[in-house]
Amino acid sequence: MKKNFAILILIFGIIFFTPAGKAKAINLTAVGSWSRSITSDDLAAGAGSELKGDYESAVDAVSIDISATAGASDSWRIDVKKVDANWHGDFILYIKRTSNGTGGSISGGIVYQEVTNNSTSFFSGSDDVSGIKAQLKLSGVLIQIPVDTYTTTVYYTVVDI
Repeated sequence: MKKNFAILILIFGIIFFTPAGKAKAINLTAVGSWSRSITSDDLAAGAGSELKGDYESAVDAVSIDISATAGASDSWRIDVKKVDANWHGDFILYIKRTSNGTGGSISGGIVYQEVTNNSTSFFSGSDDVSGIKAQLKLSGVLIQIPVDTYTTTVYYTVVDI
């Protein structure tokens, strides 16, 4: 019997936040998606074995652009969270930044961190930066999990600090 999981991670950006007293909003654009079908080819040691533990997207599955900053003196932070549509409780989604992009400066986010249903800080920077790449990783997939199409959406928020 062949077991197929379909995992779909959607990326959503274009969210911005400007604290009270700030004159303008910083723009964030995040694009990308990741879909992974898990089949019998993903068994760790063939028939009768467990599934492989982790599944990673391409290193450039997500592309993030930050624009409309006030220049090098304008610092910002990217927060990340997920909103589940049909998600199994054993799944754990992680994200990490895989490039610095072009322009400005950024720091943090270079090791995998869990994406939860609550906003958490991902990385920070200053000035306009384009082409920041990020990678996703899925853990917790077990052969006992019912076959289904599981979906969650990752949301990115820029906070002007």
